Amino acid sequence: MRRPATLGKRLLLVLLLAIPAAQAKVLRVQVDAVRSEVATLEGVDLVLDWAEGEATGALEMRVESAEMPLLGYRGRDLAWRCPLVRDDSGRWACDGPLQVAGGALHPLSLEVSPAGTRAELALGARRISYESIAAAPDRHRLQLARIPVAWLGEFLAGLWSEGRWTAGELGGRVDISVPDAGPFAVDAELALADLGLETPDGWLAAAGLQATLALGYREQAGRQQVAVDLRARGGEFLAQGFYATLPDTPVDVAVVAEQHDGAGWRLPRFSWRDGEVLQASGQGRLAADASLRELALELTLGDLAVARDRYLSGFLAPAGFPDLLLSGRATARLALQDGRAQAMALGLAGVNAVDPRQRFTLAGLSGDLRWTRDAAAVGSALRLDGGALYGIGLGPARLAFRSADGELKLREGARIAALGGQVTLDDLRWQAPTETRRTRFQLGLTLDALDLGSLSQRLGWPPFTGTVGGRIPSARYEDNRLTLDGGLAMDVFGGRVALSSLEMERPFGVAPSLSADIAIEDIDMAPMTAAFGFGSITGRLDGRIAGLRMVDWSPVAFDARLMTDEAWKGRRRISQRAVEDISRVGGAGLVAGLQTQVLKLFDDFGYARIGLACRLRDNVCAMDGVSSAGDGYTIVEGSGLPRIQVVGFRRQVDWPTLLDRLKAATEGQAPVIQ
Repeated sequence: MRRPATLGKRLLLVLLLAIPAAQAKVLRVQVDAVRSEVATLEGVDLVLDWAEGEATGALEMRVESAEMPLLGYRGRDLAWRCPLVRDDSGRWACDGPLQVAGGALHPLSLEVSPAGTRAELALGARRISYESIAAAPDRHRLQLARIPVAWLGEFLAGLWSEGRWTAGELGGRVDISVPDAGPFAVDAELALADLGLETPDGWLAAAGLQATLALGYREQAGRQQVAVDLRARGGEFLAQGFYATLPDTPVDVAVVAEQHDGAGWRLPRFSWRDGEVLQASGQGRLAADASLRELALELTLGDLAVARDRYLSGFLAPAGFPDLLLSGRATARLALQDGRAQAMALGLAGVNAVDPRQRFTLAGLSGDLRWTRDAAAVGSALRLDGGALYGIGLGPARLAFRSADGELKLREGARIAALGGQVTLDDLRWQAPTETRRTRFQLGLTLDALDLGSLSQRLGWPPFTGTVGGRIPSARYEDNRLTLDGGLAMDVFGGRVALSSLEMERPFGVAPSLSADIAIEDIDMAPMTAAFGFGSITGRLDGRIAGLRMVDWSPVAFDARLMTDEAWKGRRRISQRAVEDISRVGGAGLVAGLQTQVLKLFDDFGYARIGLACRLRDNVCAMDGVSSAGDGYTIVEGSGLPRIQVVGFRRQVDWPTLLDRLKAATEGQAPVIQ
């Protein structure tokens, strides 16, 4: 016979209880569908073979399709055969192999009694068991052992639709309540092994997570509530810009989340506890697209040296400091409203920061730093025991700040001892992003009497002498670009070097680029050539390097022209060694009738003009001098007797070759005239 059934296991129980009374040898029942809170079976063909007078019978069941929403399971062509046993208490039990779609056999046991129902399926080392109690028919318990999370994908998606469970196993207990009136509820205690998950937008992800999980879920009348207590040991975790590499020691995470009518999630409370390394707590709200709309966060980083690797790499690496060494202690408070930062406070105690790329070092940084978007101003101050910037030592400093309307700036100039002189921070300000403008950082500083010899030594320059002074009226960093408004002027070798139109892209990132124009005025060539190890030249030098473009600190384009100052009234002399060096650099020759055998008789010569130009494009320099000389160009135009003329004959010079020539000239490797 074939008829519809909607009573689920109750129908099966009635049929089983009726067998002895019927004294049947074989009973066959065909059912269109059997439905319950746990499963739906369709196309059920049930055959019971129970010989008269026997204590047991044989039960065979075939199912066209089976669906268990709580487990997210769907299967077709199920076949199960088992010996059916009944005891005096009315308990029925059947234990036999289950086969799905002609595949392998897996032990399945079923027990139905007036007290309740139990079932267990073994899949090798993996096991799923189910239990319900007759006294509480709306409550169901699942026991899981080494179950792949992929098997529970649909069930987990029902709890969290945005989650994609990609890897891992779990085991433990899951209690499910499906009452006619009252909330749908899930309470679970699970052990997670090598768990992987992600969201489609990449906002949240985890990999290799080892943890124990206590989960409570409630849903009623369009309202969902989730309470999570997670104790993790190992694995990786990503939430927006926060990336964590979890230790083998316990990390406790607790989250309570609520959602109503499909709107965004509200987080009444959350916390993160990793010993003394990181302690964080707060509350927040997510929009329907999972973007962070509101946040109140307090955190303490008790050991920055450990926290850097565990929790800070996701912030440091994109900023260009992946290898930054940190120590000390820090606290922070952050408030977000409507997706925008509203207030921030940072507390530092004995913080040391060392950049392995030797760009900067900060020692003994302490104090607090406060920023607010409100109109009401707040004050704060930081103290620095010392440090270094590109190898240049910095003395102690105190920086007092004021913040209002989204801007953080110095309240007064800060003086810092450096290189025997002083660097004064005239202006330092940070502007938070707005609807029309990105984050902006700006500074202005004055350099006063910095020792040029010390600066040269630290930057690997030739041993210059003298002092350096200058001023940067305003340097602005915005959208990963550093721009100097007003340029930079430095007094050096009795003259001046001025940088203008200076811009840097990705100054702290990969392959930084720089563009600038450089003007050189009245440089005294006698100390300059001595500093570079070049042959001696007296006089003054003017010049310009226009359209300088550097990538990863190597020049790729410029238009340079260096000429002696024609207005100079003093002596114009060039040494024999300088003639040789210039000849080496320019690939030049000596003309105007002066024989090399005679040249060695003189220590120096008079000159009228000296000039050299290079226009760099595509790694080739187009060379020029003070004037043309046939196919060549004049580099040194002599004056008086003995008269000397240095002429270059190659207009196109490979840039690496020119650099090698410059290096050889400054290292005293010029050719010797015989």
